[in-house]
Amino acid sequence: MHDWQKTYWQDEQGKRTTIQDVLSGLQDTPVVALKIEDLAHIPSVAIEEHRKERVDLTVPIIVEEKDGRFKSILDGHHRRQRAIEQKRTHVLAKVFKGDLFE
Repeated sequence: MHDWQKTYWQDEQGKRTTIQDVLSGLQDTPVVALKIEDLAHIPSVAIEEHRKERVDLTVPIIVEEKDGRFKSILDGHHRRQRAIEQKRTHVLAKVFKGDLFE
């Protein structure tokens, strides 16, 4: 199992949502091109240089939208950073609308 496949989010009550749960919920969601500037308010995480250099920008990032605003990047920080460094204006994405713990 790859490290990203171990990704999960946990609420205060201990309920977990895994990356597999999110991907399953997004299966029929279309890929869109999001403006990089629309994600600028989302803080970055520690980026491993070797991983960033190997990213595939044809794989969409996963962005969480809540109340009409992009709240977080659930998967794809390295791809976003690579797109920024390549001076791209857009990045491919799937938008997760909903609650991680429903």
